[in-house]
Amino acid sequence: MKLLIEIILLLSISVVEAQQLSVKSFQKLGNDLSARGSEGRMDQNGDRCAIIKVVTNEKGFVFEPDALGLVGSVDKTSEIWLYVPYGAKRLTIKHPQLGMLRDYVYPERIEKAGVYELILTTGRVETVVHETVNMDYLVIRTDPAEAQVYIDEVYESGTGGVVQKFVPWGKHTYRVEHPLYHTEAGQVEVGSSGKKELAIKLRPAFGSVEINSFPESGAEVYIDGERVGVTPYRGDRLKSGEHRIRVLQPMYQPSEEVVRVRDNETSVVSLELQPNFGVMTFTSDPSCEIWVNNELKGQGSWSGRLNAGSYLLEVRREHHRSFRQTLTVEAGENRTVALGNPVPIYGMLNITSTPGDALIRLNGQEYGRTPALLKDILIGTYTLELSKEGYARESGEITIEEGKVLPVNIEMCSGRELTLQTDREGDILYVDGKRVGVSPQKLELSYGIHTIRAERGEQHTEKQLEVTETGGETVVTLGFGLLSQIHWSSSVTPKQKEILSRLVENMVQVEGGRFQMGGTPEQGSDANDWEKPVHEVTLSDYYMGKYEVRQSEWEAVMDSNPSSDKSDDLPVERVSWEDCHEFIRRLNTLTGLNFKLPTEAQWEYAARGGKLSKGYKYSGSNDLNEVGWYWENSGYKVLTGKWKMEEVDRNHCRTHSVGQKQPNELGLYDMSGNVFEWCEDWYGDYSSDSQSDPMGAVSGSLRVFRGGSWYGDARFCRVSYRNFNTPGDRNYYLGLRLVF
Repeated sequence: MKLLIEIILLLSISVVEAQQLSVKSFQKLGNDLSARGSEGRMDQNGDRCAIIKVVTNEKGFVFEPDALGLVGSVDKTSEIWLYVPYGAKRLTIKHPQLGMLRDYVYPERIEKAGVYELILTTGRVETVVHETVNMDYLVIRTDPAEAQVYIDEVYESGTGGVVQKFVPWGKHTYRVEHPLYHTEAGQVEVGSSGKKELAIKLRPAFGSVEINSFPESGAEVYIDGERVGVTPYRGDRLKSGEHRIRVLQPMYQPSEEVVRVRDNETSVVSLELQPNFGVMTFTSDPSCEIWVNNELKGQGSWSGRLNAGSYLLEVRREHHRSFRQTLTVEAGENRTVALGNPVPIYGMLNITSTPGDALIRLNGQEYGRTPALLKDILIGTYTLELSKEGYARESGEITIEEGKVLPVNIEMCSGRELTLQTDREGDILYVDGKRVGVSPQKLELSYGIHTIRAERGEQHTEKQLEVTETGGETVVTLGFGLLSQIHWSSSVTPKQKEILSRLVENMVQVEGGRFQMGGTPEQGSDANDWEKPVHEVTLSDYYMGKYEVRQSEWEAVMDSNPSSDKSDDLPVERVSWEDCHEFIRRLNTLTGLNFKLPTEAQWEYAARGGKLSKGYKYSGSNDLNEVGWYWENSGYKVLTGKWKMEEVDRNHCRTHSVGQKQPNELGLYDMSGNVFEWCEDWYGDYSSDSQSDPMGAVSGSLRVFRGGSWYGDARFCRVSYRNFNTPGDRNYYLGLRLVF
């Protein structure tokens, strides 16, 4: 039968002109970098698209890509640029007047960021069309929808289980197939009666299978050599016919069976597993370990399955020779085996001491008193400890070896070595009324309470010192300055006394004097308006803390630590001005002293180096890296406008332990950087008038803090820089320093 349209002249004839699409050429433009430049685009996977430059003078095209899709298109002069993902295979081109070019296959591989040229040509066709056509539609609906449809032995694709084809009148063959269904085929006639529709439901050519194993489930299931799951297992849509089922379970023999699966039926298979193991129970001394083939099984006893075969059994115990035994396990047996015990390995210890009669302990267990010859000591490493009233406890490690005598002689100490000192070399030192030398002096004191005394001309200071076997001070300082003025509260603990004595000892005397306060010339263009006008200030003598208040000192007073980064020698932070005043109140109660926050003037004078000032921009140097921690050296960097911690340097992030940088001229540390330090003053504008011991503004809503921090820029660390906040503010860059 001819499938061409017959040209029949009836009452009227019309001529239709149509354009025919085709590809004249397709080539890769190797030197064209369009896809790599600013006009390039990225696909959904983040890869650069290829560009296909379609050369044509026509407009109105529709481009349909393959499954990889189309990222976009751009109209250019005499060209259309198509952006396609790499690996694309084909393209369909449609035009309402020019027709369609279906599934054009690219002759070259489409690569990432490649550029290609596709030249389109059109041809003109004249067709005389009769007003009457002897054709109609054949529509076939399938169940399942994925079935393949052939019409007149030609495969026809459909959508949603519906295939429709415009065919000439007459008889046509059809065939509907699916791998898991029986094929349906036949013949259908299409004629003048109109569209012909068929609904074809295929009969299943598959069934189901249920697979179980006993006496245990959980066995691996293989169907025709492919692993599909574990028992109990149900497999649907298994092709009808014979299949080999096999199950595998550790410690069992494999089991298999051939099952026939029938259309639309469920076949049930139960496979018995034959054991390939014995159930064994091993017992030994509760202190011993049981090992099987060099694998630890238990302590004292073990029960479990072992595959049929031979095994090496061991009973192990530290400092003993292992018991060994071979054993053959048979499938299906259930047996208990009592194992022998390891044999101890001994050495000896001959121990003496000066003086004698010291209590001997090995790993905490008592072994009599010195002198002693200890026999039958298990080999190994022990902690040996000797103790005697009035003498220091002596301890150390010893190693006992097989068949050998280890001689040990220990001279016990009746006191402890420590250092006596004052805050100045050369002061005369006395212990229990006897002169022992000048400060500093290293000596050994017997255990007990001693009176220690220091003399400096007509001045003297003394205190009671208890020397104990463990703990206590190793360096004892007698103070003529603030230390000598302490009047400890009765509630002070030894730990508080030790920590707070160090705080007091680290107060540095600042000799008063006259200085220019504010944005002086060395501050350069960094100086702010609120640092001006520069004015003359005269100060009296005072003491200032050598270091910022540490977390250990804050915790000793407040019994809490609010800091973000916690460590004893880090400066305390996240403390408000009000918190600082509560700390000072409690500190003064414990010590009987009168600590305060520094005034702005006291802080700036000390930061500049007081009478020893060399006119530095920062406290102690013009190079901030020498004297201060700020954002560029504290473990932080500015990235894309945000603060971000460098994970590579966790030891140098945020705050740093006090006193690591160089001090300033007065021996004060970290007055530039590390943490900002609260001052006593309300914030207010400067006056140009000369002042003596100024206290700042009379009132206000904001309190001043000084000195810069690890978090801020270098300009915040200058000696004249001022900042302020509400008295209740707590922040991770805010701490304090004391004056007296």
